Amino acid sequence: MKPWLSVAEAAAYAGLSRDTIYTACERNELRHAHVGGRRKLLLRPQWIDAWLERHAPNVQGERTGGGTEVAS
Repeated sequence: MKPWLSVAEAAAYAGLSRDTIYTACERNELRHAHVGGRRKLLLRPQWIDAWLERHAPNVQGERTGGGTEVAS
């Protein structure tokens, strides 16, 4: 794994859109580094992992709702 990811690579890594990554960075929800131009951002995979953990605290191999349950 590369130490730094572009926005496109970060989006692919997280399984999200580039717009979602940009929005999270603009809201300072996702740690990132500005390089050069206005929208040139770089992210570390561990920063993305930490952000995903904060925004999906119930995801640990469990399904919490949305599934079909059979009443007995």
